Amino acid sequence: MNFPDLTKRLITSIISLGILACVLIFSYVGVVKWVIALFAAGIAALGIWEFCRLSKLSVKSGLNELCIVIGSLTVLGFFVSTFDHTFSLLPFMLIFFGVICIFLYHFDKIAGSIDSIAKSIFAICYVAIPIGLILKILYLFSPCKLGHEGRIWLLYLLVVTKITDVGAYFGGRLIGKRKLAPELSPGKTINGAIIGFVSAILFSVLFHFVSRFVDSFHLTLIQSLWLGALLGFLGQVGDLGESLLKRDADVKDSNRLPGLGGILDMLDSLLFTTPVIYFFLYLC
Repeated sequence: MNFPDLTKRLITSIISLGILACVLIFSYVGVVKWVIALFAAGIAALGIWEFCRLSKLSVKSGLNELCIVIGSLTVLGFFVSTFDHTFSLLPFMLIFFGVICIFLYHFDKIAGSIDSIAKSIFAICYVAIPIGLILKILYLFSPCKLGHEGRIWLLYLLVVTKITDVGAYFGGRLIGKRKLAPELSPGKTINGAIIGFVSAILFSVLFHFVSRFVDSFHLTLIQSLWLGALLGFLGQVGDLGESLLKRDADVKDSNRLPGLGGILDMLDSLLFTTPVIYFFLYLC
């Protein structure tokens, strides 16, 4: 059994759990809401910067910064739209006008515009929108789920998504032999992917049993099964998707944050699983 980076993963997990606990406890306290929203916008900004660096986006000075501003404002737009339904369309308007600004930015430089515009818009959609949706889940107010507690749903999303990573990691190290995608991620195995997938379903079902004792959280057995399966599958797709970006850019990590790697390394699976929970909660 070989766990070369287990210590780093444990330290990262402990720090992440501490931050999560603070968010869940204090997220509905006055000004703390804005602190969390600004923190989320900052995470989005750093994630977009990492993508711009991976994709070698910058055609001329200022483009990366423009994408970061649009992405950060989009995250804050999702936050504002949660508490004031007069602004329910605000994040989508910000994205629309942001896309217009990106086109206007390229009007004096035709060469490479298609590639540059596509990367710019993708950076915003890939990073900022899922992070904005995390805020919509945390501060849940949906006619479809009246009385539901957003903090519990955020906990559900994080636990089921991350237990997929944990199951795949240990399963791959303990019994994995056949590689899942050797060119993208040499450490991932088919057995590990299966164990991660099953782990997501099992923990989702566990939340179903917990929901029987929590009035502000309701999840049927059938819902727990198909949601767990979706999160278990898409979480691993997101992980491999980010590996694809890094391999194409020929880098090991999306950034060099001590003990963390990069923001995209931490959020890769959540970028694909968050929209699933958002649509489940907000679409009747």
